[in-house]
Amino acid sequence: MTEPVASGKIQETQISRYRSTRGLDYESVPFRLWEKSKKLFWDPADIDFSQDAIDWQEMSVEEQTMVAMSARGFMVGEEAVTLDIVPLLRCMSDLGRLEDTMYLSMFAMEEAKHTEMFRRWFDAVGADPASLDDLVRAQQAAVTQGRTGLFDGALTRVMRRLDTDKSPRAILDATLIYNQLVEGVAAIAGYRRWELTFRRLGKLPGLEAGIKLTQRDERRHIAYGTYLGRQIIAENPELWDWLEQRWARLTAGFGGGYDAADPETRERLAAAGMDDEYQQQLIKRRLEALAVARTMNADEVNASAIEAFEPEELQHVS
Repeated sequence: MTEPVASGKIQETQISRYRSTRGLDYESVPFRLWEKSKKLFWDPADIDFSQDAIDWQEMSVEEQTMVAMSARGFMVGEEAVTLDIVPLLRCMSDLGRLEDTMYLSMFAMEEAKHTEMFRRWFDAVGADPASLDDLVRAQQAAVTQGRTGLFDGALTRVMRRLDTDKSPRAILDATLIYNQLVEGVAAIAGYRRWELTFRRLGKLPGLEAGIKLTQRDERRHIAYGTYLGRQIIAENPELWDWLEQRWARLTAGFGGGYDAADPETRERLAAAGMDDEYQQQLIKRRLEALAVARTMNADEVNASAIEAFEPEELQHVS
């Protein structure tokens, strides 16, 4: 089979590269996640932020700063993962994993939607996230390096390495830092803080609705990462010792960096959902979610229900 190219020359098409001619695996976890993403599609442009704009003007400067800082952090994080998911998509494509590639194309779009949702909210209420840059730098200086630079540092390096290294360990490393740490620990802890914030303020219904929709997408993202991690462990059990050591290094000091000896600080952070104990519980649960694959084979991993891969902290999200 041949096809024309822009230069007018004829290039050979590698027919064997295409999987769809031989069928799709409709029962695979990636395809079922693809199906759920289509059914649960939402558009950030449809969210009504008009009440948020009114609420914003009625909030104190302290309340505005608290909410804007959290929204800015999430927006920047969503932008980072939008850019950094691309190497994993290419990796699955290069490996000929069509169903994974199909779902990851939706995965990437959803991360982009989350970025758009937060930016539309800032625009709607008339807040400028760039004005918080100095405050962000001061905050970063107050926490440990385990959190600082995560998105532009370790995450980017590990994800972009997939362009040259498609080994099982490299893929496992990517899903560890992206799906388990960034989404399964940092983001879930962030959602808990948002729930407490909305409960305390009783305002900003548009932002609350957008975050709930974002959480719903994240259930599938973490489910895919857990599926992929379990599959690699089931096929390469010798990687488990490396995984435990890697997870310990990635999470060392994560969530720390505050003066935990100060009772007032502990009380304030706990009230905001930022207590270290909760994040340590998340870290333990994500490792346990992967550990079950040590007694499974690849077929058993794929046969598991999607709900088995989702973090229980997000399963209440409709």
